Amino acid sequence: MAHVFELNGSWKGGLSGAGKISTDHLTTEVSIPASMGGSEIGTNPDELLLSSSAACYFMTIGLYLERNKIQFEDITISSKLIVSEKGRLHVESIHHYPVIYLSEKPDEALSEQIHKIAHQAEEGCMITRAIKGNVEVIVEPSIKQA
Repeated sequence: MAHVFELNGSWKGGLSGAGKISTDHLTTEVSIPASMGGSEIGTNPDELLLSSSAACYFMTIGLYLERNKIQFEDITISSKLIVSEKGRLHVESIHHYPVIYLSEKPDEALSEQIHKIAHQAEEGCMITRAIKGNVEVIVEPSIKQA
């Protein structure tokens, strides 16, 4: 069974142009970032790729923790995307810093298991698998008591 996701969009102008994209659950303006010479209206492809990667990643951690019967209160994440200007512009790496909040302080074995799951989730995320070989994805998890 295939899952199909659709997007409609439009673009006016060149480097300083702007556009709009729309899916079933997202409508937003898009443009090239000011740091790259664009108009910075709305979001941009770099932020959208980072958003996709981060959302897929933290959802996957949640699924993996649930499968391993590990109770957690919340997962938060901060992520960054690095664009390199070596040669042509390209996405060099994505860094995820997830924080898994537990209701109680974990013992060493549970902490190790959660860190292992956090790294397995990066490999299991379909967005990471889609960009594998082109973009390095780095995960630095931490665990905190809620």
